[in-house]
Amino acid sequence: MIHITLSGDIFLKSRRTQPRMIQHVLTNVQQAAAEAGCDAPLEKLGSHRFSIDAGDRTDDVVDRAMRVFGVASVNEMVELDGGDLDHLAAEVARHTRDRVAGRTFGIRVKRRGDHPWRSYDLACKAGDLLVEAGGTVNLDDPEEPVEITVLDRRAFLVVERHRGPGGLPVGTQEPLLVLISGGFDSVVAAWMMMSRGSPVEFVHFTLSCSQSDHALAVARSLWERWGYGTDPAVHVVEFQPVKQALLDSVDPRMRQVALKVLMAQAASQIAKEEGVLALVTGDALGQVSSQTLPHLVGVSEAADVPLLRPLLGLPKETIIEFARRIGTAEISARAHEVCDLSEGRSVETAARPHQVGQSARNIPDVLMEDAVATRKTFQLKDWFPGAM
Repeated sequence: MIHITLSGDIFLKSRRTQPRMIQHVLTNVQQAAAEAGCDAPLEKLGSHRFSIDAGDRTDDVVDRAMRVFGVASVNEMVELDGGDLDHLAAEVARHTRDRVAGRTFGIRVKRRGDHPWRSYDLACKAGDLLVEAGGTVNLDDPEEPVEITVLDRRAFLVVERHRGPGGLPVGTQEPLLVLISGGFDSVVAAWMMMSRGSPVEFVHFTLSCSQSDHALAVARSLWERWGYGTDPAVHVVEFQPVKQALLDSVDPRMRQVALKVLMAQAASQIAKEEGVLALVTGDALGQVSSQTLPHLVGVSEAADVPLLRPLLGLPKETIIEFARRIGTAEISARAHEVCDLSEGRSVETAARPHQVGQSARNIPDVLMEDAVATRKTFQLKDWFPGAM
């Protein structure tokens, strides 16, 4: 049996909002379980805990449920034969004596309901039996924690505990449009916004120096692992003509940030056409020349919709660690930074925001309009390597 505990974020919401949040996360958990080959229903156990009997699909359901936003923990449990206090203590000892023998243990009991005994009584009785079985009590730092949950007439013993992502269920906030590049940063930024309940769509700009298949493979990897309850669209924009015009008419020192301005402007237009309220990028303050504070401000001012940067204050090492946690680090590590437009010259790092906005003023409007109008839009689930 699997117990799924919901995120505390959900229960910070008003009582009117909570049911909608709970329904979203349960729907996403059911989708995750179905993909693991389990169609068993979820049973409610209290206000924030649900259980599912996954049978021989337990490992697969656990693996997927751990990647559903709005889930705080996923615990593998065994239901005990409750009975009276002595019988329940004996059941706890029967299931745990082998793993605590010769090791330190600590018993923790969580109890809800009316019982003629206290949580402390169950911990003491079961503890005495486990000491007889060769265990040693250590409540501060036990090698083998023994965790028991008693809910009215039912009792459960934790076999293995797994941490979920927490956050808010995807679909409870408005969608966002992520500028995806294929490196570590943009995909982690997308994950962070998904963890706050926003489904994401993706926009990618193809250049002769870009790795479009790689970028979409990174987006697909994120969605397959974390996108339960979503069906994201991808907008692929052919940007090579815009880049060529930039090479012809923009000072080499300003080309990198000018390219960012043009991408933000094109993505803004797509967002407005699709009814998306904001853009998301993987910018981190000071990481590269186009991400100094004046340049970030200039790009934001040039965009027509708000531009969100969830990684702004994170060092690269932390971003890469996030990528490892969410499972995209290995594929992102294969990306190469090949779009150096400076022709080997030093690049501007401290242009004022108004200079950043004006850096791309000589790019013909018709090129930008054509790039946006001729974009390819499709569902990410329909993409496969080589499709571009």
